[in-house]
Amino acid sequence: MMPNIVPFNESPKPEDSVANMLLELFFNFKFWRDHNHMISEDYFEKESKKIFDVVNMSHTKYERDLTVAEVEALIFAENPMLTGSQRAAILDITRRMKGDIQVDVGSDILQAAFREQLGDTIANLGLQLMEGKIKDLSPIQELLEKYEDGIEVGDDLGFISNEWDDMFKSNKENYPWTWNLSQLHMLCPGIGPGTLTTVFALVETGKSAFAVSTAFSPRGFADQGAKVLMVCNEEIAERTMDRAGSAYSALETDDVVNDRLKGRVSWDGIKDNIFMVNGDQCETMERLNYIITKGGPFDIVIIDQLDKMQVRGTFTRDDLRLSQVYIKARTLAKKHNLAVIAISQAGAEADGRTSLRFTQMANSKIGKAAEADVIIGIGKENTETQDDNFLRYLHVSKNKLGGSHGRATVRIEPKISRYVD
Repeated sequence: MMPNIVPFNESPKPEDSVANMLLELFFNFKFWRDHNHMISEDYFEKESKKIFDVVNMSHTKYERDLTVAEVEALIFAENPMLTGSQRAAILDITRRMKGDIQVDVGSDILQAAFREQLGDTIANLGLQLMEGKIKDLSPIQELLEKYEDGIEVGDDLGFISNEWDDMFKSNKENYPWTWNLSQLHMLCPGIGPGTLTTVFALVETGKSAFAVSTAFSPRGFADQGAKVLMVCNEEIAERTMDRAGSAYSALETDDVVNDRLKGRVSWDGIKDNIFMVNGDQCETMERLNYIITKGGPFDIVIIDQLDKMQVRGTFTRDDLRLSQVYIKARTLAKKHNLAVIAISQAGAEADGRTSLRFTQMANSKIGKAAEADVIIGIGKENTETQDDNFLRYLHVSKNKLGGSHGRATVRIEPKISRYVD
């Protein structure tokens, strides 16, 4: 047994050299990206830890493979107060790196130790459950959800079908859920399982209203029969649910209170297709994965806003965190065979523009845009009087689902959270 491969707060034995043997592999950017979450802060000690810390920092900044010479130079630059003996100890480790363990073997070593230590930890939690020290299975479930990406299981190699009828499906089969705005539908055939759509705009433009209108107003996704889960971390879910009711019934808030029967009768037609959760109950992508697994199946998941979600890992820049969040969103779409709609924020340069391109999304270089199948920017013009003319411009600047790029002009009816042609 090799202890301390996985992050369960144990330190390696002094005589255990496996840590240093594996350290060189983390100079490889892809290996680090795929395996760094399996290593705890305490796995490496003393000088080895200094090396690993610099490797972590450098990969998040440079996103490429590192040479031994580069790592040595960065270590000394970041740690100018090192003593001569500490410098010698670091060089003793780096200069003995000979590539004795290759990437494939190193990955197998980490995977095997990861599974073994994870199994021991789950067994210990099971004993605590039997002894009454924990009262439910949530610690075990959370542990599995947190580390599921580090375990490779199953014999399914993932080969897709090569049957002719499977290769050429209609848009309706691939993208069964269609936009209820005719101009937008002409640009995009719809959304379907495994797809990620990003919708972004400036504040006070109507991002949440767009999500509510396309999902919950007449001919929206829920009205088409889709089971829709919405994560509300922009405004409280209770308020968003009220807006969904107004959007579907066309009743403003005062009218809903005064005419409950009319609203209730119309709402009963779709309410069983609508699920909402507050952001404080779903702060991380791992938690969202758990909710989908336990509460589903769902056809569509809307996250308003995805940028506020957290994800496992340490990031030196927010654009790196956001890139990982969007990668996770796309993974959820494929894993659970559903469509994800991510609501996001536009940068300040989008002010007054009516055609927003994906490069104008806030706090992102290209990581957010790279993951999406469809990107829709909601533009709003600045009028001379500064009054809202309620015109909105839906610019499709990325479209991998067929259809085309282009702009649709629509109107927003904010009192009932509807977008209309």
